[in-house]
Amino acid sequence: MVDPISLATVTAALTVLGTECAKGLASQAGKDLWSRAKQLFGWTKDPDTPELPKAIATKLHSDEALLDQIITLLQDTKRADPSIQMIGSLVGSLTAKNVVVAQSVQGGIKM
Repeated sequence: MVDPISLATVTAALTVLGTECAKGLASQAGKDLWSRAKQLFGWTKDPDTPELPKAIATKLHSDEALLDQIITLLQDTKRADPSIQMIGSLVGSLTAKNVVVAQSVQGGIKM
């Protein structure tokens, strides 16, 4: 079952990032991060900005492994970049439990 706090936090972080990218205000690091997130979602184009939170939450709500991958992606970003620094602080305390990386499974301990 997907943790509702993680779902809400990641949805908010990605909504801000996607919206900034759509407005053309994101840095290159922000654009790269959004591009990697869209790849994980399997999206070839951005959802309409007003539909972004719903599209993100719907996709993550039914896929805990994807949520864990997104959490890991967001936590591993370059935090020095101002356009994505806030995202790192939002997801910094979340725990990714079932991360699939390069066809291997890594587990984490939830505290």
